[in-house]
Amino acid sequence: MSEAVDVLYANARVATLADGYGIIDDGAVAVRDGRIAWVGPRAEAPPASITHDCNGLWLTPGLVDCHTHVVHAGNRSDEWEARLNGATYEDIALAGGGIMSTVRATRAASEDDLLKASLPRIRALLAEGVTTLEIKSGYGLDVESEAKMLRVARRVGELLPVTVRTTFLGAHALPPEYAGRADDYIDMLCSEMLPALAAQGLVDAVDAFCERIGFSHDQTARVFDVARRLGLPVKLHAEQLSDQGGAALVARYGGLSADHLEWLSDEGVAAMARAGTVAVLLPGAYYFLRETRMPPLAQLRAAG
Repeated sequence: MSEAVDVLYANARVATLADGYGIIDDGAVAVRDGRIAWVGPRAEAPPASITHDCNGLWLTPGLVDCHTHVVHAGNRSDEWEARLNGATYEDIALAGGGIMSTVRATRAASEDDLLKASLPRIRALLAEGVTTLEIKSGYGLDVESEAKMLRVARRVGELLPVTVRTTFLGAHALPPEYAGRADDYIDMLCSEMLPALAAQGLVDAVDAFCERIGFSHDQTARVFDVARRLGLPVKLHAEQLSDQGGAALVARYGGLSADHLEWLSDEGVAAMARAGTVAVLLPGAYYFLRETRMPPLAQLRAAG
């Protein structure tokens, strides 16, 4: 490329992600009118009005964080000691902690307070190179509180230089007012909550937690049926704590992804491969929860 550009970022290790990582060790990125105009070896770079020396640092495409619960109130620091003393994620959840602890704090927070609490977390992600961010609801578990979370997620995309995609995760846990009535909660979610939030333009995708302490295979399928009728893509928290056949279920619906996958079976891998459902692994959650089983990395890689 010989035509001059506005800005050149030179002396960089560039990851183009072509054919793997697409590494150019002594590379450069040229910008014209605020857009990338050229990428290649520094020796072949076009002339530029301004050149920045990157001192051998990495330049990569903007990162996509496709699984976040970054909008919420409160924290679970009081549960850390219990974990250190051997309590499992499931133990804490069954005792009223975990997700429900965050639900209580999120329901109590105003929309502005929820936004204020969430922005520092999101700015930290942007500082690490994230340019596209998925944000889930799931800590409201009623129409008003779920809408509040999703509105905050939309506001994040308006206030900060990041592309935001919202995911409705109403089937995250059973709220206390529906204790012992999981089917009734799913009825309400399918007939009232999800259609109302979708009608408000707050939902880009639909997720669920298919697990012993979450929702069953059949309950999850009911949520996905409504999502399909509304024209919304689905994804799933699947096989995190046990094998519930969730990966094969979300694959059956042509799901965008199955996430966590510590207990994923060979059958689940095959179903995801056939459907093109992406495996999203969450090593931070895996290590934090001290899981005893890892996702089947070799099988997932072999299946593409």
